Amino acid sequence: MNLLTEAWIPVRSASDSSVITITLKTLLCAREPYVLCLPRDDMEMAACQLLICLVQILWPPADASQLLQRIRDPLSEEEFISGIAGREDDFDLAHPEFPFMQVSGVVAKKNTTMDKLMVGLTGSKNCAFLNQPGQGDTVCGGCAAIALFNQASNAPGFGGGFKSGIRGEIPVTTLVQQPCLRTTVWANVLTQSMLDKHYSGWREEPRHNFTWQRPIVSGQRIFAHEIGLARGLFWQPAHIELSSPDSGGKCCACGAIVEQRYSGFFKAKFNYTIEGFWLHPHSPVVHQSKKEILERRHISFTLPTPCWTQTGRLLLERQLEGNQEGRTPALVVVQARQLVNGRTLHLSIGGYRNNQASILERRHEIMVFNQGWERHPEIVGEIARLGLAYLDALKKALNYFVKGDSKMHIPGAGVQVNKTVEPRYFQQSNTLITSLLATINYEQPLPQLQILHQRLYSLCHKLFESVTEPYNHHPKLILTLAKSRKLLVEQLSILKTQGEQTDGPLV
Repeated sequence: MNLLTEAWIPVRSASDSSVITITLKTLLCAREPYVLCLPRDDMEMAACQLLICLVQILWPPADASQLLQRIRDPLSEEEFISGIAGREDDFDLAHPEFPFMQVSGVVAKKNTTMDKLMVGLTGSKNCAFLNQPGQGDTVCGGCAAIALFNQASNAPGFGGGFKSGIRGEIPVTTLVQQPCLRTTVWANVLTQSMLDKHYSGWREEPRHNFTWQRPIVSGQRIFAHEIGLARGLFWQPAHIELSSPDSGGKCCACGAIVEQRYSGFFKAKFNYTIEGFWLHPHSPVVHQSKKEILERRHISFTLPTPCWTQTGRLLLERQLEGNQEGRTPALVVVQARQLVNGRTLHLSIGGYRNNQASILERRHEIMVFNQGWERHPEIVGEIARLGLAYLDALKKALNYFVKGDSKMHIPGAGVQVNKTVEPRYFQQSNTLITSLLATINYEQPLPQLQILHQRLYSLCHKLFESVTEPYNHHPKLILTLAKSRKLLVEQLSILKTQGEQTDGPLV
């Protein structure tokens, strides 16, 4: 399976809704608006990332003008052939010496079943409810390549003794979403001028420098600034080798009928150390100063909260000041801000939440930011700030109710109140906030912000009454409940006043 020349990309045709498998050439050189068609959102995002990385290495546009032209018009056949010339062996899944995203000759005690390479398919408590049975039994070469890339780039390691990817265990990926797969791929390819700014020396990188061609040595100490663009984009932190393919049939993942399928792989533990920080173009970064040492890391999903709570990190740039963290959006988002020209931004956000090697949750959302977002970052930040501020006010009042001055103790009451209110708040406020981000008039935001204040104010009152209702008639909690309700009114009134017009209250 050669990713540059063979058909491996599972897509749906917009013209007749048929599901087919196409080549990279067909994707880039045709006007047909294909969309990816895989059974899981994380596999689709990994496939899109893989395509972006391929195009980034082979056809980096010279400048913004050429990038916009490539988004608008398909690549010519001559440009495609020129781009892959001499690179055909670099991305061959079954190359006899340098198989794509693998290390040839891995020594392992046993053959690991293919489902272990499909992140989150097994090994977590909820996997049986989220995945169709048998998805990872036997897969085609294209799905095997996507799974190899996804495991290496987006997921925690296999467990003790296995390293995670170059961005950390569970990085958040943010990509600019376009109407079809071809335009989405190009919208996330950095121009050569952007590469010159952030990856100095990328033009002089060795041609065959991928980890499967020049494997990481066990115990090696690697300096981040020496990794390079191509090697970093396709970083493989594990020693993995697919087992010999089985006979053909239907791929259990994408459903394609193929001549060969893979049902297992070999893996071996090895260790190494990276010194420094390698900036990945698809992930936001936070900067913090600890003991006067600057630390940078790609962000992760650590809590089961909606993506709008991370809007500041995903979209807004901020300098490091004192105890306040610095933020840098993914480079593809930084570039989009420069090229957006008044257009709406559709941001695809994906990743995992884990407990060590086990996947607890797959995350994938599309957030929409109305036209004008790039000129008014303070409004974008204010909407997210309000959503969190109202939640904080609600939690303060409920915390007083649970831990207030009453000596009465009801077993489990505090746990129940605190565990239920936050998920319910996020569930009921998510549509309010994401819809506002997608529709607000950033030039005249006040009327819509006032409506948000009103609705969050009402939501907090409703949730407070709902979670405290079982204790309304408990004689020893009456005073505490009254004080906590008063505290809620005070906190919410302060927030609501901030959203009122200077000449009168909200209507």
